[in-house]
Amino acid sequence: MGQEVEIILLKQLASCLRIPIALLDPDGAVTYFNEPAEGIFGLRFEETGGLPADEWIGMLQPSDQDHVPLKREERPLATALDRRVPGHRRLKARTGGQSWQELEVTGLPLTAEGDRFLGAMSLFWRPQERIERPADEPTPSQQAVETILTRRIAATWSAPVFLVDAFGRLLYFNRAAEPILGDRFLELSRPLSREMLYEAFEPRDADGNRLEPRDHPLGIARSTRQPAHRVIWIRGLDGHDRRIAATAIPLVGQSDCLVGVLGVFWESDG
Repeated sequence: MGQEVEIILLKQLASCLRIPIALLDPDGAVTYFNEPAEGIFGLRFEETGGLPADEWIGMLQPSDQDHVPLKREERPLATALDRRVPGHRRLKARTGGQSWQELEVTGLPLTAEGDRFLGAMSLFWRPQERIERPADEPTPSQQAVETILTRRIAATWSAPVFLVDAFGRLLYFNRAAEPILGDRFLELSRPLSREMLYEAFEPRDADGNRLEPRDHPLGIARSTRQPAHRVIWIRGLDGHDRRIAATAIPLVGQSDCLVGVLGVFWESDG
């Protein structure tokens, strides 16, 4: 059976990025992981071709900070697969099948147009780790393959996502994001610069205090080139305040050039 076009595009994007990414089918089996994720699994995808759910969970042994194994409902990927909503957690895992390391993990459900459930995508990263900016970094282009693939994927994705360029300017948000942002992308009267973006959405921390751009997940991802997650308040373009959980994913390609940041967000109760 041929693969869904959305999965083919996600594999192409993951293969371009420096962030550990794994794709799972609806049953929880890993069907693909990129080269940066090989250090997480301690295996090469070319040699395994995928991992059954029980096998990769047994290898990583996801646990809480006290090394107590997480129940299924406590794992971010199980949240994405079972409830079909994004999940996030800081946990400990036996990366490479050997040493315990602290990881941030975000699980994103992959529900495409027509309510087709394709599985989940997992992002892994080590807190405080940075991808260094090369001294001779080229000027990013909106026509970079990573940007083109991300926008094509976002257009068919059921998760609310938006895309900014390397300078923080809003390039795109998908239909699923419209109820949260309070407007349609096609109806924006003008492109939003980084300054306009913060002015429009008035981001605040979980306690309601003004959030400086450098402390916003988008700002953290742009400056550290590392994914960032945080619960924040925003004021939608319709004037309504919403509490959201946001994960920002830096689009750093194999050339080490940052071409933008993908923001995935969802309304949060806590």
